[in-house]
Amino acid sequence: MRPIINNEKCCRCGWCYLYCPSGCVVEKDNGFEPNFDYCKGCGLCAAECPVDAIEMVSERRKKK
Repeated sequence: MRPIINNEKCCRCGWCYLYCPSGCVVEKDNGFEPNFDYCKGCGLCAAECPVDAIEMVSERRKKK
């Protein structure tokens, strides 16, 4: 799972940044953005978002 942040819905409270155990949420000019190199897909950011601006979506793996 990976978080997708809707920056139009985001209220920029920073809860996703504070609660992320991996420290992968980064503040940008237009809101917050996860760094997928470090994201574990735990969903804490989405669970803590007070305006439901973060959706956890499935990552599809390529078959070899």
